[in-house]
Order: sequence, then structure tokens, then C-alpha cells
Amino acid sequence: MKSKSLILSTGLAMFSMFFGSGNLVFPLVVGQMSEGHYMLSAFGILLTGVLVPFLGILAVLLFKGNSKDFFALLGKYAPFWLSLICLSIMGPFGVLARCITVAHGAFQLLLPNTQLWVFSLVGCAIIFLLTIKKSKIVPMLGSILTPVLLVTLAAIAFFGLSSNEWPAAGTLGSWSSFKVGIFQGYQTMDLLAAFFFSTFVIRHLENKTAQPVSVFFRSSLIGAGLLSLVYFVLVLMGAMYAPELASIPPQEMLGYVAQRALGPLAAPIVCASVILACLTTAVVLASLFADFFKKEITKEKFSDSAALFCTLAFAFFTSTLEFSGIARIIGPILEILYPALITLALLGIFHKLWGWKSIRMPFAATLTLKLITSFA
Repeated sequence: MKSKSLILSTGLAMFSMFFGSGNLVFPLVVGQMSEGHYMLSAFGILLTGVLVPFLGILAVLLFKGNSKDFFALLGKYAPFWLSLICLSIMGPFGVLARCITVAHGAFQLLLPNTQLWVFSLVGCAIIFLLTIKKSKIVPMLGSILTPVLLVTLAAIAFFGLSSNEWPAAGTLGSWSSFKVGIFQGYQTMDLLAAFFFSTFVIRHLENKTAQPVSVFFRSSLIGAGLLSLVYFVLVLMGAMYAPELASIPPQEMLGYVAQRALGPLAAPIVCASVILACLTTAVVLASLFADFFKKEITKEKFSDSAALFCTLAFAFFTSTLEFSGIARIIGPILEILYPALITLALLGIFHKLWGWKSIRMPFAATLTLKLITSFA
């Protein structure tokens, strides 16, 4: 029974670590842009937003949870530079800051006049307090925050789906709808997270069980299943409310749907749902970047608390750029880097399972091709 409880709590924690700010935004965008072909759009985002990240988890798992050994497939200096780039995008200069801006948008449902910099400052202080106790992060996410998050999302989904008509498929645009799902799945950036979250969870499991790999694999199935279900429901809601959402900013779509479905109950439910989703991801991202900052950049000259303070200070200033400003910074980098990282994940699996030797050339070719097509 203890093993089953550990599998369940870790699976819920993995779901919550992946399900952050962008995961509440992009599936709704996919549904809104699907032109009624929500099944194809959902399939697209499930491929790049669920399957690809969990392939990344498998790749690092085959390297015994050591992301440095995995990145070392590309050479001696790759572990440092790839880790720096990925953790910076996921951390204070990207997703971590984006979590704060999306949570702020939800909080405005309760207090519309709350300024972003005030909310960000308070949010960073809360993240600092939660993150400083690393040993409590995974149990807290799996046992407390994630169940509350799932309940609030379920309430929005139930009333949102039952209060409107199901979308009718358009006569054109099925292929473009699928591509929208594919490319919006990139924007979740969960493949980058997978390279590091797997290490984070495996270390936790090593202290709890004699079979960490087995428990990790079964926990992954739970996390992927929940992520797929929530994505599909959000895509469907985006398609159902598509005409009304056409003029709504992406970060405000969930709030709009909830207000339409729940009326006066919307504000506290949406606020709790979004803030919990952002918080569960933010505490892990802050911990990951702070560890890297302390060990690899400052070479242990900073304490844990000092590294975490610097991480959140960077995140605070980045968050003041707002959601759209952050997207303009990380979007072009992500568009170029993501396909190459997918290639690396697949080649890492081939290398471990079937002895595939050629790694650097396919990675470089994918990166070069994407650079050329991006600037063409």
C-alpha cells in the first residue's frame, strides 16, 4: 500500500510540475483556433505537449537520471551550455516569470487594480519560502497542491462544458488545426522541463524506495494520463467558446470561460486554479535554476538562500515585461531550439537501447536547418 501511495503522489507531483502557466493558456488557444476540428488539434498538442516531454523523461531515465551525462552526448561543454540555456528559458528569464504574470491575471479577477510589480514581489516571496525547504517540495505538490488544483479545474470543466453547445467542425482547415496543436505544444516547453524534472523526482524516490526506476515509470503514466485529459478538456472548451474568445487575450481565456459558466463563483475558483498551477511549477523551476546558479555559475560561493534570492530577483524583473513581452523574448529561441532537442531525446533513447552512435551530426543538422528556415 505504501508503494501505491508513493506512485500516486509522485504521479500527481509530476503532473503539477509540468502543468504550469502555459499549460492553462495554450490548450485553450489551440481549441479556439481549431475551426471546430478540436480532435485533430488536441491530438497535435498531445503529441508535442505530452508524448515528447515523456520521451524526454525516458531519455534521461536511461541515463540513470543524470541530465549531464545525457547532454554529454553532444560533447564536453554541452552539459553546461545546454543546461544554462534550458534552465534560463524555464527559469527566471522565461517560464518562471511567465508563471507570475499568468497568476497575476487570475488574481485580478478578485482585485482588479492590483499592480503587476506588487503581485510579483509578493509572489516571489511566497515562492522563496516554499522552495527553501527542498525536501518538502515533492510531497507537498503531490499530496496537497495538486489535488486542490484538479478539483478547481474539474469544477471549471464541468460547468464550462455543460453550459454551451459542442462545436461544429468546419469544412476547411483540418490540417492547419493539427499544425496549430503541434506548434502550441512546443510553447509549453515541457520537453525542456523533462530533462531536469526527471532528475529531481528520481532523487526523491531514491530516498523513499528500493525500486526508484519502477516507481518512476508507473508514476509517469499517471502524470501523462492526467495531463492528456486536462489538455483535451481545455482544447474542447476553447473550441466551444471560440467565437467569443477571438478577441480575448490568451492569458485571460480561462477566466472568461469560467465567468460565462460559473457567474459570480468564477473569480475565486479561477483564481485558485491558475495560481496553484503556476505555484506548483514555479517552486520547482526556482529550485532547479538556483541549484545550477550556485553549483555551476558561482562554484559554491553562494549559499542556497542567496542563489534562490538571485533567481527570484531575475524572475521579478522579467515578470514586469508581462506575458506578451516574455513571449517575444523566448519565442524565437524556442522555435529554433525545440526541434533539435526532440532529435536529441530520440537519439539518446536509440543510443541506450540500440547502440546508435551518430548524435552530434543529426542534432547540428536539425539546428542548422531550423535556423535557415527561420530566417529565410
